Amino acid sequence: MHPAIKIVILIIVSIFLTQGGWATLLLTGALLLPFYIVKRELFSPAIKMLYRLKWFFISILLIYYFYTPTVQQADLSILVQFSEQLTPGFFRILVLVFILFSVNLFIRTTSKEEILSALLWISSPLNFFNFQTDRISLRAVLTLEYIESLSKRLTQYKIDYKSFDKSDIGIGNSLIQRKKFAFLHLIKYSGIILREILEEAEATSGQAYTIEYLEPPEFVQYFFPIVLCLFFYLSLI
Repeated sequence: MHPAIKIVILIIVSIFLTQGGWATLLLTGALLLPFYIVKRELFSPAIKMLYRLKWFFISILLIYYFYTPTVQQADLSILVQFSEQLTPGFFRILVLVFILFSVNLFIRTTSKEEILSALLWISSPLNFFNFQTDRISLRAVLTLEYIESLSKRLTQYKIDYKSFDKSDIGIGNSLIQRKKFAFLHLIKYSGIILREILEEAEATSGQAYTIEYLEPPEFVQYFFPIVLCLFFYLSLI
């Protein structure tokens, strides 16, 4: 499938998920499930992304629990009131989870070069309004490169910190002291990362980047977003 069509489909799915209900969630799950069954290796990065958002999900539940109005009736049990308060929060979390799985599928099935070329192709009509789409695409290239570099460095930081000699802290020290040590170690490592990134930025100054222009999608592929919009619209009725 054409990368630009993939981006349009991803946008459509995200919009309808935020505006739809349980039927939209079920439809999205039915569309995603075959891809994750065929390519089971997609689950691992998606689960890792979910794990990193665990505190964000917990904060959503807390917000909905304390700020969702409930019907105060004597015949309502505590369990019923508890479920009424948390159900909207669970729904919003599921929306984010399905969007995350959609983004993960898109990223794992599309190369970085295809994504950038697709963005350049989609934004090409802006050239008529004197928008410099080439410069925007170049910034996207640099951003993706440094995000990958930063991710690798943070992974290496975790490895280095686990193997770091913590004998100076002492087992008997308080939790606050251990957290203080970890925070100072993070600040020190962040300074090293910043220095390395600045050195790399100076070294790559003037480097030439090439982005291939994509051919337009086949005519039949234009029907995919239209059919998808129709299905999602029916799920809202």
